[in-house]
Amino acid sequence: MSARLALGALLLLGTGCAHLLKNVPGGEVVGRQLDADAQRMGGNLLGMAATGELGKSASFDMTQEHHLGKTVAATVIARIGGTPVAPEHPSSRYLREVGTTVAWAAAELRSPEEDRPYPMRGYRFLLVDSTAVNAVGCPGGFVVVTTGLVGQVRSEDELAAVLAHEIAHVQKGHTMGPVEAARRQEHLTEGMLAGTSDLVHAFFGKVVTAGADFVLDRGFGKKNELAADAFAARILGEAGYDPAALPAFLSRLQGTAAKGGFFSRHPPARDRVEALGGAPAPAPVPAPREARFRRSVAALAPRA
Repeated sequence: MSARLALGALLLLGTGCAHLLKNVPGGEVVGRQLDADAQRMGGNLLGMAATGELGKSASFDMTQEHHLGKTVAATVIARIGGTPVAPEHPSSRYLREVGTTVAWAAAELRSPEEDRPYPMRGYRFLLVDSTAVNAVGCPGGFVVVTTGLVGQVRSEDELAAVLAHEIAHVQKGHTMGPVEAARRQEHLTEGMLAGTSDLVHAFFGKVVTAGADFVLDRGFGKKNELAADAFAARILGEAGYDPAALPAFLSRLQGTAAKGGFFSRHPPARDRVEALGGAPAPAPVPAPREARFRRSVAALAPRA
């Protein structure tokens, strides 16, 4: 909740909440309680403004981000509905090798003024056995990738491109933005509702949760998605991969092939390819790189 939104809440209290919420399911009852608590909430808001609580930082340090990321990654895996592939599986090891190479390259390009620090315990690349085509970068450097996505890429360079995009979100702080906004909302809501009834707390708690879920499910917005693509192309070049692999992957998976999962949170593939400057023909993949990619894909075949 911003200071502007807090002021709006204060104005709402002054107009009679029971009347304003009469058309909201359950709102009439909540409205009567809000009216009863209005003076206390207004006093809380004014007190928070006076003490500087409305401007309090909601930033996480890297230890907090790491532990948060573990929880987010577990939630992502549960929502995908797949089974985690054992860390010792050849394809899991391969994903970690490619991902770590890409993550180190991204770290070489890190801006101390703009980017988040390298994750406290490094990046964790988690392979999930699922037909869904998905890859999700989580706070703290946890990156979840489905076997369905691995089955759609045609080369190690394309796999590296997807990982670079997710790492870009982590390094640029995109994964933490919605979380910190939700934390700030929760903190200010808690302060505003201090001493009011449980009914009011429950009503606002649902609003906070719904807002956070909406932002996380919708992705990071077109501006940040295109920025992640642009940074991913730089990462690929730094790591020795072909930057053209990203637009090649995106241009191939358009239309019905780019629905849901990884693609539901992103702008249309056409817009992303255009922002990257088009889709030039990918460079030939070195034979050793091609061979290890094929071995990894073959190792996943029995799981399909």
